Amino acid sequence: MDVWCAIRTHPKQAEELGNPIPQEPVFFLKSTSSVVSFGQIDTCGGDVHHEVELVLKLGDDLMPTEMALGLDLTKRSVQDRLKAGGLPWAEAKAFAGSTVIGDWVKYNPNAEYGLKINGNEVQRGSLVEMSWTPRELIDKLSNWAPIMKGDVLFTGTPAGVGPLVAGDAVTASLYLDGACIDTQSADCV
Repeated sequence: MDVWCAIRTHPKQAEELGNPIPQEPVFFLKSTSSVVSFGQIDTCGGDVHHEVELVLKLGDDLMPTEMALGLDLTKRSVQDRLKAGGLPWAEAKAFAGSTVIGDWVKYNPNAEYGLKINGNEVQRGSLVEMSWTPRELIDKLSNWAPIMKGDVLFTGTPAGVGPLVAGDAVTASLYLDGACIDTQSADCV
């Protein structure tokens, strides 16, 4: 299983971090060994930022068959240093425990998702708010990448990213037609 991640798919999130909005989809990879379940998040002394995302699992025809809540955790100071030097972000994005994936449910393109920190909603998003549809992301990626059945795609994060600190309670929720169909929780250390 490869873990593909689309960036800056939500224009408000790109603007929030002062990043340009790309004209076409851009991707990076996370290591499979960085994947963990919800449970406990190492905040690395407050340097880790949360990015809630909808994660899609690809089927035989490379179309999404399942979806899950995900956290793309980022060591922000490390990423800023690497970006300033024009270097790849792997150290900031693929560290141990940086790829949090919840339980898989049947894919629905109308899903919405949100993230609460200590009971306060800090992020809320949906696939329809993205600059590109899942199909467009997959088509662009498959033009150059050897994607295959079983691979997963992090679809990008909405606005509201921010730091996590020890003691924070993180709750990600998945919604269909306004009803919560899945909740995943983690405690920060």
